[in-house]
Amino acid sequence: MEVLVKHLIGIIIYYFTMPKKEIILNRLDETITFPGFMWKKNITMPFDKIKFSYTSGGPNMIGAYQLVIVRPDKAGSIQDFPFPGIDCYQDLAYLTWYMDKNRPLPPAEDLDPYREKDFERRKKGKFKKPLYRSQIPTPEASPEQQAERVRIGGW
Repeated sequence: MEVLVKHLIGIIIYYFTMPKKEIILNRLDETITFPGFMWKKNITMPFDKIKFSYTSGGPNMIGAYQLVIVRPDKAGSIQDFPFPGIDCYQDLAYLTWYMDKNRPLPPAEDLDPYREKDFERRKKGKFKKPLYRSQIPTPEASPEQQAERVRIGGW
């Protein structure tokens, strides 16, 4: 019972003293900010330097194949990555598509208001080739924009 009370007190103290924990996907600078362990500061790393892994789940496979970030600490602690995909493979493919600033924004209603501005930014940069290889086609929002990208960027 005494151990349970100590754990409960520890959880209450952590709840009121924990630093702000947030995940920030910075597409233009190609960085991801994610929470440090417990009271540690948030960690910002280049996307291509982050190690991703997946959960194995329990004996019944509940929670299996969820995308996680391996923190760069000595313990190799992990941070859950809250993506709504079916599995870690779909989540990582979507994340890679989003983080590649040379590709159009991936499909999502929340990103629709930003598509035109993103298209103009990439057009100004002459539609550079994607940073990361992919077998997933990444078309523009409209056939006209797609034709312009092919004409200017060649892809």
